Amino acid sequence: MAKDKRTQLIEQIIKLELDMFLAVNNRGGTSLCQERPESFRIMRNMTHSVLPYEYLESYLADLEQAVIDKRNLMTEKYALMEGLIPKQNNSPAITEIVSMESEWRKEVAAQFPRSVHPDGHQSFCLYLGSELQTYSPKTLDIYLAYAQSVQEKHGNLVRERYEILMRMLGYESLTHCEESIAKPVK
Repeated sequence: MAKDKRTQLIEQIIKLELDMFLAVNNRGGTSLCQERPESFRIMRNMTHSVLPYEYLESYLADLEQAVIDKRNLMTEKYALMEGLIPKQNNSPAITEIVSMESEWRKEVAAQFPRSVHPDGHQSFCLYLGSELQTYSPKTLDIYLAYAQSVQEKHGNLVRERYEILMRMLGYESLTHCEESIAKPVK
């Protein structure tokens, strides 16, 4: 079966991201995450699959430009997270996106605390904010406009992502996962 253009685009993005991720030079050597590229692919698929085609095209262009410029966006993201380099981008779009995604994550964690741990909120915001700093202004604007449109419709991108993740992990839904975790083991 032929893959649709959207699926191909996501696969191209994830390939470039994975190449960058595997090239990150960690202070302690290769990280456990780098030894599990399939987990990386699943998480990045979950991240990108809820965003519009226009975002995917723009972000792919960001990644391709980074390759040309010999930049590793994953290295930059993790360096930002650890405070090893100064903030790269002061766009108000970053603050707005992190704020919306943060509220969505709080909602999902409150509804599904076994599946989406509420105590992971701060690291979620740090991770997302650091990643967004590596995006071009065009990609940020597309992401923000889409997130705002989802918010206006009372949607929740974090919930959509976790629904996708749970199906990829073999659950029917996020609700099914939560119920499965809640059942006592016999």
